[in-house]
Amino acid sequence: MLPEEIKNLIGKYQARTISETEQERLFRWYNEQARSATSIDNAEMQIRLQRIAGQLPALKSKPVRQISWVKWAAAAVITLAVGLAIYTSQQRDHPLDIVVQADSTQAAELVLANGKVISLDEVGQGDTLDADGSKLYKTSDGYIAYSFDGDLNEASQNYSFRTPVGTETKILLPDGTRVWLNAASELSFQKQWAVENREVYLKGEAYFEVSKQRNPQGRSYTPFKVYSAGQAVEVLGTKFRIQNYQEELWSTTSLFEGSVKLEILASDNQVDKAVILKPGQQSLYNHKSRLLDFKNISQDVPQSWRDGYFSFQGENLREVCAQLARWYPFTFDIDANLPKGEYHGDIPKTYSLNEVLDILIHDNMNYQFSNKDNQIKVRLNRVKK
Repeated sequence: MLPEEIKNLIGKYQARTISETEQERLFRWYNEQARSATSIDNAEMQIRLQRIAGQLPALKSKPVRQISWVKWAAAAVITLAVGLAIYTSQQRDHPLDIVVQADSTQAAELVLANGKVISLDEVGQGDTLDADGSKLYKTSDGYIAYSFDGDLNEASQNYSFRTPVGTETKILLPDGTRVWLNAASELSFQKQWAVENREVYLKGEAYFEVSKQRNPQGRSYTPFKVYSAGQAVEVLGTKFRIQNYQEELWSTTSLFEGSVKLEILASDNQVDKAVILKPGQQSLYNHKSRLLDFKNISQDVPQSWRDGYFSFQGENLREVCAQLARWYPFTFDIDANLPKGEYHGDIPKTYSLNEVLDILIHDNMNYQFSNKDNQIKVRLNRVKK
């Protein structure tokens, strides 16, 4: 049960009548509670955290949907600012007086076999764009639909949908399969796709809703296969997500409906091992050690990045920064003395980078912006006390 003094401070905070001294007392109390040892189980912890969070205001009316908290190396739970504790609004000393947003001027692209790049912003709803024997149009629900009606001799040429940093796109393939391509990702395929096979090549992250398609003889279904670094996923019709960024150590395949066959490939692209995933399972593959592991996930968990959120489900600080760097046009420099931590929760992508960092960092951390050769860098430091 909350102490009476803390209840009063929460009331003042919600009414915007709290003094600076009182606000510091409130912040300090929450962090002390988070650090204190406790014997309650995880479920009870979530109940208590949600109860606390329900009494606190949202930041600028932009919701953080889940409880957000971080577990540091000392196993103490440190509260994050929105959704669990309070948004820390005190100003920080930044060498550059800037507010970093996602780069909204960039657009997803279709890269043709001859190297020509077509901005998908050029494809308006109701319009059809001809591109080297292929056609693009936008559906009423916002997908970029691709079809081919050109020379069959050019069928083996490769096309690629590509998303720059801070950009996502939705693609409708000729067989009816829907693909949502996350930021800093690329989906490649043969120009005349799905005539003889349904194979795509993925760099980065994508969510697939695969339609079943019968083969030309009509007696069976043609498999849909996704190749990415070190692995291949084969399905008939299902809903799944693959995250396989080349710069990251782990890749994941998450299955929400149907079944998939996951193949781990050797250096010569021959199948080294193969497993069948069931709905509610996620595979985790370590590219360095070649370790393959599995965990259960909720089939009802929304695809937070598709809904406009950064989603953290136990990632450490460096993994969190890697996710942010695919949305904001900057690079990270992280103090080696900072504990890795463990972050949980969702933060809207509509926030500026400054707001996201104010939520994520603890009072033993600070951040500084710098600019060299027009490249913004963020330095995360540990504050010595």
